[in-house]
Amino acid sequence: MNYNQIKSLNELIHSINRALKDDDIDKRFKRLQGLTTIEIGIINLVSNNPDIILKEISKITKTPKSTLTSALNRLENKNYIKRKISKSDKRSFSLYLTEEGDLVQEEHLALEHTLGSKILNALDNDEERNKLIDLLKKIVENV
Repeated sequence: MNYNQIKSLNELIHSINRALKDDDIDKRFKRLQGLTTIEIGIINLVSNNPDIILKEISKITKTPKSTLTSALNRLENKNYIKRKISKSDKRSFSLYLTEEGDLVQEEHLALEHTLGSKILNALDNDEERNKLIDLLKKIVENV
């Protein structure tokens, strides 16, 4: 690994990011506007794990509880999540998505599908697509 490889990788990442941003995305996914990555991640975790508690989210995301608490307060103020006393641990709050939170999650999944499709369709065939996925898995395992 050398400086030129790092520079090339960073340039490619930025180029991909610019290519994926089109004016239409902001119009199609309005509910996601103004949400942080942490907030979208929380909505996704709550959607996939109803009754999840803050401690579990903190553990999964490796995010300090104070940061999560602020994000949860913002999501609750936007009426995307609700906190209820946990059935399994009366000292903790379980998190649930509201109807509006469900709609945000639907948009999030649609955006992921749109972006994923654009990336994978840029490749010629399934062999290339699988190779990309395998390389990304290797990166995730070793970072």
